[in-house]
Amino acid sequence: MKNTCLTFSVLGIALLFAACSKNNSSPANSASVMFVNACNGSVNIDTKVNGTKLSSASNLAYFSNSGYQNVSSGTNVPVNFYLTAQGTPLCNGAASLITGAHYSIFAGGIITTPSFVVTTDDMTAPTSGNAKVRLINLSSDALNESLYIGTQGLDSNIAYNTCSPFFEVPASMGQVLVQDPLKPTKVASIANQSLLAGKIYTIMISGTSLGTGTAILTLTVINNN
Repeated sequence: MKNTCLTFSVLGIALLFAACSKNNSSPANSASVMFVNACNGSVNIDTKVNGTKLSSASNLAYFSNSGYQNVSSGTNVPVNFYLTAQGTPLCNGAASLITGAHYSIFAGGIITTPSFVVTTDDMTAPTSGNAKVRLINLSSDALNESLYIGTQGLDSNIAYNTCSPFFEVPASMGQVLVQDPLKPTKVASIANQSLLAGKIYTIMISGTSLGTGTAILTLTVINNN
């Protein structure tokens, strides 16, 4: 009887583990996609994929994101951003999504001339003691941006609607600065940003140097993991 009870207990644990694993896994034939509102104009936006509204990626405020959502993979999957209040189109495009891969899709620019940008997100963990960072330029000022973590320059000439690759940096607490060296007064920075070991970050610049309030050049740090 003692051995029988042990057998059933082990079987029960195995079944429980299998059930938990199944519940935590992503659906088959899906990619992980983050939707981001970086469109200067301080308006909330909704998202449709393949013509279906995603409640988990709707009513997104300026600077905010949906986190990664499971989206059916495929070639040239249509994605549309809409103004939440009016229900009118903002911008749209298509993304080729590979099963199991990670992506971010951004509404950028300014509300009168918005942009649509898709990135592939490398979720490979950084080496021990390091974080990973990249820069995406969604400001409509047509700046060629350089990214600095502390005094370390990581990349330069990041044009509008493009992003840098991910770079490994030592985990730290300090300044993050983005600047066009040819237009040094057009700069955005965060004075004291924490970059934790093992974490992956996207640093997003949006807004404009001519703006006021939330429309100014602004850096937003997105946690990718």
